[in-house]
Amino acid sequence: MSSDLEIVPLLKLDLRTEPDIVTCRQHARQFAAGLGFDLQSQTRISTAVSEVARNAYQYAGGGDAEFQVESEYDGLHRFDQRRQALVIILRDQGPGIKDLATVLSGNYRSTTGMGVGLIGARRLMDAVEIDSSSAGTVITLRKNLPAKASRKTSDELKKLVVEQAPKPPSNDHIITEVQLQNQELLGVMEEVRARQEELTQLNKELEQTNSGVLALYDELETLHRVGLLLASKIDQRAVIQALIEATTDLTGAEFGTCYLRGGVQEDWTRYASAGPQQALLQCLPEIEHPDFFGPDFGSGALEHIPDHSIHAEPCCCSRFAKALFPGVTLRSCLTVPLVDSDLAVIGALVFGSAEPCIFSERSERIVASIAVQAAVAIDKARLYDSVKAASEAKDKFLAMISHELRTPLTPVLNIVSSLHQDASLPPTVREDMAVVLRNVQLEARLIDDLLDFHRIIKGNLSFARELVDVHAMIHNVMEICTSDATSFSHDLQLHLESSRHTVLGDPARLQQVLWNVLKNAIKFTPRGGRIIVRTGIQEPATLHISVTDNGRGIEPELLQGIFGAFEQGSVEGITQFGGLGLGLAITKAFIDKHEGSVMAHSLGRGHGTSINIHLPLAETEAPEVARAPAAPQSSVQQPSSLSILLIDDHTDTLWSLSRLLKRHGHTVTTASNCAEALEHSGQTVFDLIISDLGLPDGSGLDLIREIRKSRTTPAIALSGYGMESDVQKSTDAGFEAHLTKPIVFQSLLRTIAALTQAGTAA
Repeated sequence: MSSDLEIVPLLKLDLRTEPDIVTCRQHARQFAAGLGFDLQSQTRISTAVSEVARNAYQYAGGGDAEFQVESEYDGLHRFDQRRQALVIILRDQGPGIKDLATVLSGNYRSTTGMGVGLIGARRLMDAVEIDSSSAGTVITLRKNLPAKASRKTSDELKKLVVEQAPKPPSNDHIITEVQLQNQELLGVMEEVRARQEELTQLNKELEQTNSGVLALYDELETLHRVGLLLASKIDQRAVIQALIEATTDLTGAEFGTCYLRGGVQEDWTRYASAGPQQALLQCLPEIEHPDFFGPDFGSGALEHIPDHSIHAEPCCCSRFAKALFPGVTLRSCLTVPLVDSDLAVIGALVFGSAEPCIFSERSERIVASIAVQAAVAIDKARLYDSVKAASEAKDKFLAMISHELRTPLTPVLNIVSSLHQDASLPPTVREDMAVVLRNVQLEARLIDDLLDFHRIIKGNLSFARELVDVHAMIHNVMEICTSDATSFSHDLQLHLESSRHTVLGDPARLQQVLWNVLKNAIKFTPRGGRIIVRTGIQEPATLHISVTDNGRGIEPELLQGIFGAFEQGSVEGITQFGGLGLGLAITKAFIDKHEGSVMAHSLGRGHGTSINIHLPLAETEAPEVARAPAAPQSSVQQPSSLSILLIDDHTDTLWSLSRLLKRHGHTVTTASNCAEALEHSGQTVFDLIISDLGLPDGSGLDLIREIRKSRTTPAIALSGYGMESDVQKSTDAGFEAHLTKPIVFQSLLRTIAALTQAGTAA
């Protein structure tokens, strides 16, 4: 529905003189008051009308001003909700407004009047319409009645016209209007002053807020920096030292120290100190009694004594002060408890200074926040230390248990191996010896697997990098496993179809991989089974090795897990076939180190298994001399009779090795401890020394160091400890070789031959 406008004229005035402008302003204010505008709006309206009227008088030589009320009728609103507006139309017959756009843009400023002009009028009124040409200018000012003002009927408007009828000009009404203007101006000035004071106060509050924000940001940045510092440390002492250095610097203390609580008696141990005067703390004992800080320490927040010289009540700071040298002055003291997640007090930070009142609220706040982070960091460090200690204990236990398991295997392995090779014995006895030998070797292999897997977990497994002929290595492994396959009546088939078969890797580790896979196939295939070893080139630069059997197979849901540690496919596999289930886990780790891959394939129970290994081929083929290690049972070119000093505290090992060495033509002198060995070496010049490392009166490492002071005799270390670190210790002490128990006698013979040949060549 369209709305209709009703225009009610109020007054029309000529603008010919200065008093006319004053009269126009007066009527504008009075009409605004009569229509219900507040004082501020009255001033706005009268000022806008006065400025525009002055422009008409000053720039156009005069004009007229017409006041009217504009009422809108739309049929939708009640009368008291309709829009009404005071409209003032000012006309002149001047030349028009030059550069109107510049004036309205605000770039023009009047040099006369109040400087409000058209721009001011537009700001003071709700609407300003300007129609300017060379024939004159018409400016319409409109101000809507406020929502709370009552709407005027036509009769009320006519009454308003009568009340505001023009009066004869006189100086009195001019003076009155000027006085009103002055009052309005004073009111405006007062309002401006109040606003200015309000702005000043707001600026102060804003500055304070900004200062607070900057301080808070600085505190957060400090907490973040210290938090990162603490998080970067794992060792407990490193964490505590970083903590006390950072907090002492932040507080400005002359010294700071950190105590931790622990032990059976819950004593306080001083761990770290910092600050320019930390030397003052040297008089303090490292350990204090449980009540050093008082029975209630940690039950509340931190304790701050601004000036200890005027603080009479006993506190944790006073107890700390008494522990210092008598000549040391402690005025300011700040003590902060370290509380863990279980609300138990685990430590304390103590800061001190000879100056009073140096610790601010900010220092308290920051240190209290850091203490929370520190408690978490210390808990983490303690957990790390406990895990590290447990890991070291596990390593020591594993090394010790492997030593204890390996040592008794050496005489058994050597004697059984010797009997197995003795052609003078009846075939049935030699067959029995073969069974014993296989099981002793299996026991040794299980120990080696356990240690290899431990090395893999620790990341301490080293790998050689040399050219290896895989076909030669497969032949070697087949020879080693032939006796086992024959005992199970297996049909071993070999199809070496790859035209290229040289890889870059560790020959010992690769042989162990092939041995593990082939031994598994033999073990998990029922008697009379078939096992096929095949090679081929699957891709231009990849060697494919597969070991396929027609044995028990693997359930599809178990295929993904068979390369995990201690996996054998099922509980039935564990109980039926034994073993640790580490072979394939070690195999995968070794193959991964060679940048290859290993996968298993089986159609399920009763359908056999295929293990597929992929290795990157080397760019060049391996020379004939660089093939895989020889089989353990191969013959060895032995040197002529040697004079050997053999040292071992295990009687059976000493006896069996001595007997076998003598059987090979060597002269053997035995010793069971360091003292006997040193006595023999001082009396006789030996060609070779073979020594156990764990002796009852000292270490074999110390023994060889002592012998090396006067002798350069080649030496071989025997030990149940076979970690890389153990081998390195032997080398550093002066041993030329390190053999890990159980000692395979053929390996010992090869090592003896290598050392004596090297000595001859030298």
